[in-house]
Amino acid sequence: MSPGYEAPKSVRAQYDLAGRVCLITGGAGFLGQQFAEALGEMGALPILFDINQEQLNKTAGQVTAAGSQCETEVADVSDEQSMVDAVQRVLARHGHIDVLINNAALTKYGCDSDPEKFFASFENTSRAVWDAGLRINLTGVMLACKIVGPVMARQGRGSIINLGSDVGVISPDQRIYERDDEAGYPGVPFNTPVFYSVSKAGVIHLTRHLAALWASSGVRVNCFSPAGVYRDHDQAFVKKLVERIPMGRMGAVNEYKGAIVFLASDASSFMTGHNLVMDGGRTIW
Repeated sequence: MSPGYEAPKSVRAQYDLAGRVCLITGGAGFLGQQFAEALGEMGALPILFDINQEQLNKTAGQVTAAGSQCETEVADVSDEQSMVDAVQRVLARHGHIDVLINNAALTKYGCDSDPEKFFASFENTSRAVWDAGLRINLTGVMLACKIVGPVMARQGRGSIINLGSDVGVISPDQRIYERDDEAGYPGVPFNTPVFYSVSKAGVIHLTRHLAALWASSGVRVNCFSPAGVYRDHDQAFVKKLVERIPMGRMGAVNEYKGAIVFLASDASSFMTGHNLVMDGGRTIW
């Protein structure tokens, strides 16, 4: 019996993204830029969605400087109408959407609360921080999928990539942040807020739900769960963290680009509902 799908024989052809329109929420951020550069290199048109036009312009300039075309849209993932309007503008220009990467997430810089509230202990969790985290990290992903998924279903094809996290799979080890006098470790003034791990676990299961819902429509929905990327972190903190990672290091800049291209392209054409974890082995312990 025929499988009903003919995979390109050439591996290069499987990874080719020429002509594909790729939306990236949280596109003005560090990972958004990384993903845009990767997709653009493979021939796609990345369109960055974010709330700040100035930051979007800066990131888009860096993407184009790396050799790729790039477009931007001001949109708030937690505002359904804002997302509907932005998606309609993209469709008016291009007529199709092939890839959606749900990368937007709440950080201390995007939160109305001060850092002390953002990184408060669970017992002192701010309801405002909790609500904002779920609204952006989980509801924002749901809304983007709700708006773009049906577009892809009508097309008969599409790839949705939701950003999870290693701490959406395992519990964050809060000991890596705490002071350890015996080891001479002073501790650091941050932690993994409860909303983050809970929302990322929700994203992973939302991915499975939508994968089953849209599989027959040719829409693949997968999750990508990375660990932290080293970017001049406190060395004492890094030492404490990598003790819990079998490979003994954090992720490197540019190290996640290949995974995103794989999930976006026909190289993963028979994969849906999967959570691809890249964490140096942290979740196997």
